[in-house]
Amino acid sequence: MQKSRFIVGLILIAAAALLFVFGKGSYSVAGVIALGVLGLVSIAISRRK
Repeated sequence: MQKSRFIVGLILIAAAALLFVFGKGSYSVAGVIALGVLGLVSIAISRRK
């Protein structure tokens, strides 16, 4: 279960980065930041013992 949260976190961060680079006005910066934060939180939870 912890490994899947780590993978989901990486996917969320990658999606946020791609939306930021290729979104060009289609997506708000707040949405990109929210996806990035969710990805970081998911990674942080997966690293907890």
